[in-house]
Amino acid sequence: MTTPSQKAARRPLRGILIALFGVLLAWLIIEVFMRVGFEMLPPRIQGDIQAVRRVPWSDERIVPAFPFILDRTIQVRLPVGLRGYPVRWSDARFQVDTISVWDGHEVGFRSAPTVYPLDVMTFGDSFTFCWTDYADCWVTQLAAQRGNWFNAGVPGTGAAGQFALMQQIAPPTKPRLVIWAWFANDLKDVYDLDLLQGKTPELEVPPPLNPALEPVGLGQFSALAHLIYVALTPPTILTPYQHYQTVQVNNRPLLIRTTEYPHADSLAWSANRYGLARTLEIFDEARRFLRDEVGAELLIVLIPTKEEAYSAALSETLGTEFIESIGEGRRTLIAHFAENGYHYLDALPALQAAIQNGETIYYSFDSHLDASGNRLLATLVAEYLNREQLLPKRD
Repeated sequence: MTTPSQKAARRPLRGILIALFGVLLAWLIIEVFMRVGFEMLPPRIQGDIQAVRRVPWSDERIVPAFPFILDRTIQVRLPVGLRGYPVRWSDARFQVDTISVWDGHEVGFRSAPTVYPLDVMTFGDSFTFCWTDYADCWVTQLAAQRGNWFNAGVPGTGAAGQFALMQQIAPPTKPRLVIWAWFANDLKDVYDLDLLQGKTPELEVPPPLNPALEPVGLGQFSALAHLIYVALTPPTILTPYQHYQTVQVNNRPLLIRTTEYPHADSLAWSANRYGLARTLEIFDEARRFLRDEVGAELLIVLIPTKEEAYSAALSETLGTEFIESIGEGRRTLIAHFAENGYHYLDALPALQAAIQNGETIYYSFDSHLDASGNRLLATLVAEYLNREQLLPKRD
């Protein structure tokens, strides 16, 4: 028989157990919400918890890591056979399927299967691969209208790796036209691949971004535990620079580079100057290769940075001199192309005009073209093909 004194002694224990149950229930509710409502969380919190496990019994992260594979020939590649692989890169959201250009080739491409006779093969980095839904990609839009296309864009590569890939897959497939999209960070990508291959000594590069803390211990399974860990254990500061800032443009936030050091794509960095010199050589060699070994014409499409495209709205924030410095490499390429009779398209004027007319063109936080930017790029390329008669209809 329980005495009154024994009952009184158990009351504090019961209260502690009830409180503990409440804390655990609240913790569980928060964990579920952080996963189910992930898209509603502030971007900073999304970035902090993206590597936490989605469920405790699986290694799958809340945001799956992009499946890059280091490749000493082309720099990086994607595996063949991805199906609906989710990509969340800042405010860009889409899914990826990959195929091979032919059975046994190890690079995964985001394209429709090769159909012969092949009319166009496109090369480039993520701007050719497209950081959008597949249907919104400028290559997909053009392929739906103009013959047989294969998209050989590989994110994370530069002109050196892309040319190496071109030498592998263009001669057997024999496209009539190669469209090669270039973006400013390709300069450093060329340097990075040459450094990986031992072709250049280390040169000056922009300071690295401060890394996010990887989940450890309980934080591998609990988003809340990892946030507490981040708050109590700030990440190692590799550089004093802020790197990015957010400004309001056309009634929406826009993430842009800061002026605390030269822009990452500027020729102020010796690695980029090296990459530019090599890129000029690569384009010249590639044009000869395509004409002699493939029988294909080459069209180069130059895509500007977000800061250049939004220069009218950002000139007071960044200064015209800083913005001009970003495009020095692109302008050098244009001068070389014009002097040597290249087919090339500089997308900057049209993108600037579209932004002035209220179109978004780029994502707010991510650096890539959004769906509207891809639509415009598809229109620009189509107009150039018609004007220069680069892709006449087959008999």
